[in-house]
Amino acid sequence: MGEVVVEGDVGGASADETPRDETALVEALAAGVAHEVRNPLNALQINLGILEQELSEIVPDRRSHVFEVIAKIAGELRSLDDFVTEFLRFARPPRPRFERVAVRPLLEDLVAFIGPECARRGVSLSLAGEGGPDDVVADGFQLKHAVLNLVLNGLQATPAGGSIVVATGGDPRRLAIEVRDTGEGMGQAVLSRVFDAFFTTREGGTGLGLPIARRIAEAHGGTVFLRSREGEGTVATLALPLRPGAA
Repeated sequence: MGEVVVEGDVGGASADETPRDETALVEALAAGVAHEVRNPLNALQINLGILEQELSEIVPDRRSHVFEVIAKIAGELRSLDDFVTEFLRFARPPRPRFERVAVRPLLEDLVAFIGPECARRGVSLSLAGEGGPDDVVADGFQLKHAVLNLVLNGLQATPAGGSIVVATGGDPRRLAIEVRDTGEGMGQAVLSRVFDAFFTTREGGTGLGLPIARRIAEAHGGTVFLRSREGEGTVATLALPLRPGAA
């Protein structure tokens, strides 16, 4: 199977091309989710914690079945909370707060943060020193989150024993951050939909990681694209100008 490339605008209109009515609908839905779901969800998590504490005074054996049930409920609530958080981040992305960001330290912090989870799954994560611009005018938090989503996407596709490499490149006007994995790769049918919101091939996945990364890149005047071969892994590239609005 030959290499397949998919640009960030495949699988749906870009943020600037989204019809106004559709944008308004998504924003209204996000407001409803924030109010009708997030608030009761927080209350459930708090009350479950209180219930667990009170039960521990009655049932001292933490290995009892009732605590297993509580742990499962807590896990499901956390999963739902994570999904709501990702949906709100997708539906109501904050405006970038631009500042000069040192690229290498940002990526070093990212690797230090997610490295233990990669190691737990038997996947090596490294940062390659391949050059590229030293700094970029961007929202550092959002940029780190976009790259983190690309790393997590690669981690989900990479079995134990595999590797993920984060590398930088570009030219005097553009920064490129590549996330290369040795995972299972993707064919055209999957690649053509990877930027569709809620599309996922992973059990428990939200299908929002790549769309959020794309939105962040577009807010910086850049893009995200993927290159992949089935059985040989994927390279996800986030490319953006060194300064917003630069040609």
